[in-house]
Amino acid sequence: MPAPSQARARSYDPSVHIEFTHARTRPYFRRILAAGAKRKAQPYAVAAGAVASVAGFVAVGGEFSRNALLLAVPLLVLALVPLAIAGRLWRREITVPDARLAPHTWTLTGAGYSSRAAGPPTDIAWPEFVSFRATDDAYVLRHRAGGIYDVPREPLSTDQDTELAAFLRAAP
Repeated sequence: MPAPSQARARSYDPSVHIEFTHARTRPYFRRILAAGAKRKAQPYAVAAGAVASVAGFVAVGGEFSRNALLLAVPLLVLALVPLAIAGRLWRREITVPDARLAPHTWTLTGAGYSSRAAGPPTDIAWPEFVSFRATDDAYVLRHRAGGIYDVPREPLSTDQDTELAAFLRAAP
């Protein structure tokens, strides 16, 4: 049985060439960026829930007495602070500049990934990517330096999608 690297090298097809132009939408980015936004906002939302829970326990435990409510109400107001921070982080993470919504041309070849739009082009050789993840909307590529690049699946034909998935699994 061949070693995994040998099997991988045999299935790698350097002649692949997929090129398309597509304009991504805000809902597309919202779906792609939602997981990262959730990870950043979640600790603040949990803190808000914890403070609000304490306020509820104080109010109920104090049988809604005047003193219990004098403590519970400010705690509820205090819970709004981390909740507002969570909301702001969420919005900031899923908001993209208008330039990202402009049509891009992706060229995926055996040599690498290329994305061109109005700004400077992005050309990256496949070995620079450390991993990829297929989602319903896109192939998400993680760059060695920490950047994330996406290849939208919507404009791909079924054959192109299958070819690209096989290529990414085998790419060096």
